[in-house]
Parts: sequence; structure tokens; C-alpha cells
Amino acid sequence: MNFKHMQTFIAVVEWMSFSEAAKKLYLTQPTISTHISQLEAELNIRLIQRTTKKLSITRDGLEFYKYAKSISRIVDSIEESFSLKENKSVTMGCSSVPSNFILPKILSIPEIKDEISELNILVGDSESTIEGVLNGAMNIGIVGFMNPSKDLKYEKIMTDSLVIVTPNNEHFRALKESGAPTTELLSEPLILRESGSGTRKEAFSMLEGIGKDKNSLNIKASVNDSETIKKLVSEGFGISIMSGISVDEEVKRGELLSFKINEVDAVRNFYFIYRANYTLPETIKEIVRLTKKSFGRGRTQKVTVE
Repeated sequence: MNFKHMQTFIAVVEWMSFSEAAKKLYLTQPTISTHISQLEAELNIRLIQRTTKKLSITRDGLEFYKYAKSISRIVDSIEESFSLKENKSVTMGCSSVPSNFILPKILSIPEIKDEISELNILVGDSESTIEGVLNGAMNIGIVGFMNPSKDLKYEKIMTDSLVIVTPNNEHFRALKESGAPTTELLSEPLILRESGSGTRKEAFSMLEGIGKDKNSLNIKASVNDSETIKKLVSEGFGISIMSGISVDEEVKRGELLSFKINEVDAVRNFYFIYRANYTLPETIKEIVRLTKKSFGRGRTQKVTVE
């Protein structure tokens, strides 16, 4: 059985049009018709009912489509597996916190440096990274929240804590000394990450856990860069809810204060993500394996809270 004829049939079924199938396969419409006719003759069944105005798939055609689609997936998987076996080029998507504070640690692992011949890094928020992995623009991604999907596989790298970050001034030092509750701190002007950010999603989840309505917050700004947020906080523009690893150094230097969120378990996880139906190249399998080995299978990051 000619596999190209099966591919033609799949395209006709999925586009319900001979002309559209021809465009997608870069074939002429007569060639599409010939492929279908030859396939029907070989199977000795009618797959498609055609009139001048309408196209419909027969019952036998629908049944054959399931088999053809299954065979197509197997062929794609075989081609992908063997074509990528020696390919050490990796396109990785990262949301901003992983790109700044996790990826450099991953790439410092000697075996991983040796494993990759060429690395393309695409930085965005968690949602755009997930979309890039799903549509095949990226081999793998690192994100800070889980968006359940049967099409995605998640591998936890590490666990971090969300903290409230404030300027290191007299007002906030007094609040820290008095053990001010989270709800009191959240009455301050707030700077958050942009919509689509994993940090923002996890922050809202945490707020829901302590019974704080996000509509009651005084959100003064939404910013798509954690470094900019830290500068705005240090200048007194507002406070923020951030990933602990992203402010650890500034807290140690005394540039910012960070407050634990004691009312709930304010943790967040970071994950490798890749397509569930995707045959991972050997290079990426090694990156995942070596990272989990080095990071202690999703260890908890210790955050300095002064």
C-alpha cells in the first residue's frame, strides 16, 4: 500500500476538500484525485463520496481513516526518533525566572555543556513557553506553573517559595520587627508580573488560599521583567510577590527585605515541559536526566529571608 496515498486521504478527510488537500501537500488537484482513486481500487472499497457540490466520507472511509492516522503517527515517530538521534541542537523556551536563575545552573553542569552542540534559548512568560512547546517551536521548556494537558509532560526540577518583597526602609523594617501579617502587607501598592506569568498565577493562587480577594488589591503596575520589578520595589514604588530565588542576592546585600508568607504553604514548582506524544532526542533526555540528578530530583530551594 502506497503511504503517500494514505497521506493524501488523511489530508482530504481533515480538510474536507480536494483543493485544500492539494495546497497543503503541494500537489495538483488531479494528483489528489488519482491518489484517492488508486487507494480505493487497491482496497476495493469506496472511501469518499464525491459530487460537484459536496464531499462526504463513507463509513468504510471513516474506519480506514483511523488506521491511516495511526500508521501516520507511527511513521512520524520513527522518522523523528532516528533523525534526532544524533542531533545535539536544542531549542529551549524559558519563562523569566528560570532563564535568569535556573537555566544558568543547568548549563553549568559539565556533562550538559558537553552534550549540547548548539543551544537556542527563547525567553517569554510561562504561557508563551507552553504554547511554543505545544506547537513544536521548542524542543523543551522550563516554566513555573503546571497547566494540565494530556499533550504535555511535566518533569519537576525544583521547589521554591513565594515571598513578599519590600524596600529596605524604616517603615518595612518596623513591620518586619512586629511580625506584620501578610494581609497587612498586601494593603500596600503592589507590583506584579504580567498576565501569563507563572509567578503571577501562583501569587493569585496563594492570595486565594489566605482569603484575599485579588480585586481588593492596590495593583499599581504589571511588569514583564523581574529585574525591573526589583528596581521599582527598591525605589519605593510598591511591594511585590516574587519567587524567592529571584531576590535572594538582593536580600543578602540588604537592598530589599523579604517576608515569609506563613498563612499558607506558599511554594511553587519549576518544571521541564515537553510534548507528551513527542519522541525526545537523546540529547534532551540526557539534559533532563542530568538536571534531575544534579538538582536532587526536585529539591527545595533555600531562600534567605532577612
